Amino acid sequence: MLFFFLTGLVLLVTAVVGGVWLGQERIIALFVQEANRYLATPVQVGRMEVSVLDQFPRVSITLHELRVSGSLAQDTVPLARARRLYCAFDAWDMLRGHYRIRAVTLADGRVWVRHDAQGRPNYDVLRFDTTAAPSSQPLAFALENIRLERVATVYADDQRRQRYTVQAHDVRAQLDVQDMLVDISAQGEARVEALQLGFDAYFQNKDLTLNTRLRVDRGARLVTLQPSELRVGAASYEVGGRIDYRRVVQLDLQVAGRNTDVQSVLALLPARVARPLRAYRSRGAVYFGGTVRGEVSGQASPRIEARFGCRDASFYHPELRQAVEHVFLAGTFSNGAAQAARTSVLSLQNVRGTLRGRPFSGSLRYANFLDPTVQLQVRADLDVAQALQFYPVAAVPSGRGTAQLSLAFAGNLRQLRARPATAPVQASGTLVLQNVQLRLRDLSQPLTALTGRFRLLGREVEVAGFTGRVGGSDFRLQGRLRNALAWALLPGQTLLLDADLTSRLLDFDQLLRLTTPAGPAAATGAGAPGSGSYEFRLPTQLALNVRAQVERLRFRRFRGRQLRGTIRLQQQVLSAPSLTVRAAGGQVSFRGTLDARQPLLLHLHSTISCRQLPLDSLFYTFEDFGQQFITARHLRGALTATAESDLYFDGGLTPLTNRLEAELNLQVRNGELNNFEPLQKLSMIAGRERLRHLRFAELTTPVYIQSRTVYLPEMEIRSNVRAASLIRVTGTHTFDQQMDYHLNIPILPGLLQRTVGMATGPSLLLAIQGDEDNFRVSYDRRPQPGRAPTVPQETARPASRPDLPKPAAPAGPAQEPRKPFELKKPPAKKPAQPQTGEYFEF
Repeated sequence: MLFFFLTGLVLLVTAVVGGVWLGQERIIALFVQEANRYLATPVQVGRMEVSVLDQFPRVSITLHELRVSGSLAQDTVPLARARRLYCAFDAWDMLRGHYRIRAVTLADGRVWVRHDAQGRPNYDVLRFDTTAAPSSQPLAFALENIRLERVATVYADDQRRQRYTVQAHDVRAQLDVQDMLVDISAQGEARVEALQLGFDAYFQNKDLTLNTRLRVDRGARLVTLQPSELRVGAASYEVGGRIDYRRVVQLDLQVAGRNTDVQSVLALLPARVARPLRAYRSRGAVYFGGTVRGEVSGQASPRIEARFGCRDASFYHPELRQAVEHVFLAGTFSNGAAQAARTSVLSLQNVRGTLRGRPFSGSLRYANFLDPTVQLQVRADLDVAQALQFYPVAAVPSGRGTAQLSLAFAGNLRQLRARPATAPVQASGTLVLQNVQLRLRDLSQPLTALTGRFRLLGREVEVAGFTGRVGGSDFRLQGRLRNALAWALLPGQTLLLDADLTSRLLDFDQLLRLTTPAGPAAATGAGAPGSGSYEFRLPTQLALNVRAQVERLRFRRFRGRQLRGTIRLQQQVLSAPSLTVRAAGGQVSFRGTLDARQPLLLHLHSTISCRQLPLDSLFYTFEDFGQQFITARHLRGALTATAESDLYFDGGLTPLTNRLEAELNLQVRNGELNNFEPLQKLSMIAGRERLRHLRFAELTTPVYIQSRTVYLPEMEIRSNVRAASLIRVTGTHTFDQQMDYHLNIPILPGLLQRTVGMATGPSLLLAIQGDEDNFRVSYDRRPQPGRAPTVPQETARPASRPDLPKPAAPAGPAQEPRKPFELKKPPAKKPAQPQTGEYFEF
């Protein structure tokens, strides 16, 4: 019996194969003829063949390199492309001579479905021939199964700016056609690359399993979707309803989520919203559901109502091991009566939970997505370290301490953006910090011991007793942050700090290195001079009106005490109308402006005065002003001076000496010049021991600095050296340490005979020239035009003629003797132009 069955099967297969081989050309011709009856657009096929093996046990017509054009004439992209299309029919149909295409398989292809900007589709490619019944045709389509293998499907709507991209891995559909009714059931696996709506992409790169049943009523142009399931991981979404496409598409769909978690809900959101939360997981009941009802066209959108939330759920980060527990949330979304962004409302109600036992609660209502009006309430008791572990902030790598926050806000964001000072808003709240420490990514020093209370009053924040430390510096602020609300919510707004600042110590060695990378010195808080470069940057969106009282401040060798004054900042121009500080054993007053609008070219215009400042302390504090010719060990005395200057610095606070201009008026009382090497070479006027300790009661002189040169017009030194009690000095000293000094030392009576007719006594003219390490002291032989002769005429007359009369005194008023040395004053500086906001009031 088995033998006869196998023999019959072999004979049947042989007959089918033989029939296929003998009737291949007729079958292909019939297929082309029937396809042309239904297709209204061109179809290109690379090769066609009839095969028994491709879709065994069915016989298939296989089309290779298929290309189907769309119905839009201007389209260059085909409606469909496929490497292979299998159209299969049963062997019994072939034996009867009536070929019925019962299964279609599309493999390795791409389907591009679109609506152009006018709403016209590219898929209107079918036409129906009602003149002949299907049973009378030798070849007809009677589809029962459709299969997609590795087919990318793209739907694009240019008018509504929508684009859906789906990759069908293996999707099968069964069809049951009864006249105008088509029942379809489909199962399979696919991957959604993106559902693009406007500028946002939803459901990106999600694998899903499809199980759906639907009925298409071709007469009524109605699709009835039976409860169908889309599974994403462990979560599933049940979809059901009706789609009416008689004139325009009308939707009436219901969606409900089952076994959903935070990941499945985030999958529905745009990447910009979901990306920061992508790593989080959830436990507990998370639910989602909604309806979509109304017209879908270029002129209208359906009404969307969604509800979501959780009950006693936990959200946690698997790597950080932090969890928000006992979370309750009820949320709704609606696009409103106009089904548009302007009528959309997102609401979160009854939000509450705990983070490591510390409670939080709040609510949010966000209405009108085009012109948002926000109502927000938040209350939270936070452990800063745990909060940063649960939700890391890149700018704050670590922190600790406690904070209590209470915030209420209601207002229109567009109005606030347009009129930050007058837009109607309601804002109140408090923030209390208790011993908070923060390590900021962009600062080399930590913020420690932050304690204080901030109170939001409308647009301003009241700062009460805010204390803390920045590295080794401490501060206490009491005042207001003006325009704080607009600054926090909107870009480009300026925050004004109007406050009183008190400090026990400000360490500018650390403060001016805050934005440089933290190194070993920064970690230990060393801050030694020269341990790193300085950097000075003023923020563009910060203004200051600070009344400062600082007990101690230091910078390199500088040690100051009792700094008092007002500091103002506006538009990156820092000004100080009046600052006083005790330093180096005296008192210094300062006023000026620092223009930092060009970060690489800082301009400081200042006026400085000091009283009774010890010279040795001054030179030590300022590191001998960068030279070694006259140092702190050489000088004693009390300096009283005023200086007006224009200084320029680069971004690292390195002086640009070629731009420096300054005018100084100096007065030194009870001065001493000790162990000054050039004086040791003047032993012709006094002993070395007396010159080693030169004292002078008073020294008064102007000094000019310009073009990297210090100009000394004329300085008189009244010293304790009897033979040179009055020394006049003039000359220049360049920043390259090139010296050109000229000394005029009058020779007192008793050294040479003096006559009645001389206007001045004889003088010894000396020059000190060279650099610090290689200088020489020599007689000054430079011609001195207009100078009276050094030796008077009486001493030149021969001694053998004592009876000659003395020359008569010249008639007319006596002329003032010309100074033996004159140095032209540098050209007068152009007065410094006032900068924008140089002195301003709040």
